[in-house]
Amino acid sequence: MANTFYSYLAFIEDSSNADIHVLKNNLEEFYAQSENEKPTLTLESNQLNILFNDEYSLYVYFSEEEHINEEAREFAAEYKLDWNENTTDKEKLKTCKKRFEISGDDDFDMDYFNDSLFVIQEIEKFNNVIIFHIE
Repeated sequence: MANTFYSYLAFIEDSSNADIHVLKNNLEEFYAQSENEKPTLTLESNQLNILFNDEYSLYVYFSEEEHINEEAREFAAEYKLDWNENTTDKEKLKTCKKRFEISGDDDFDMDYFNDSLFVIQEIEKFNNVIIFHIE
């Protein structure tokens, strides 16, 4: 993840219904019903790009590369709490082999902080997803 703002990792268990295409559709529905700024959402390969005012982007990348499970095991050993300060189920985390990697362009004034949370809230709606905030 090259971008450092709003960095999250959402580890996905095998039994999860998490899907990058469904996430895109859910975010489009969310913004269609919202009074907030409506971004342009594009899906290229495994990356969802969320562009606001042609100037700011949030990114969600779906990864199922071999190193994901190794990193999930490292997180299980290191982290007791998830991003929302809930106790992490370490045994379930150790089984994860795929994840969403969320990040954003620099946003020093935090103009898009709420939007980053909207993305996380939509990811949380999937079952069997464990999210961590990366600093």
